[in-house]
Amino acid sequence: MSYEYNGSMIQIAHPVQSISVNKSTVVYADKTGMKNTRFASTGDARSFIKWLTANS
Repeated sequence: MSYEYNGSMIQIAHPVQSISVNKSTVVYADKTGMKNTRFASTGDARSFIKWLTANS
């Protein structure tokens, strides 16, 4: 699956095994390994987490 953010696609290979959040940075582990994504705001990070958990 993929998530579009500011014109870029964030690729996620399910299943997501862990998620860690610190303000506007989201670190998650999926089938391909650990990934680190920084968002412009905490609201953007929160929207991504909602999407990620709803689609897991």
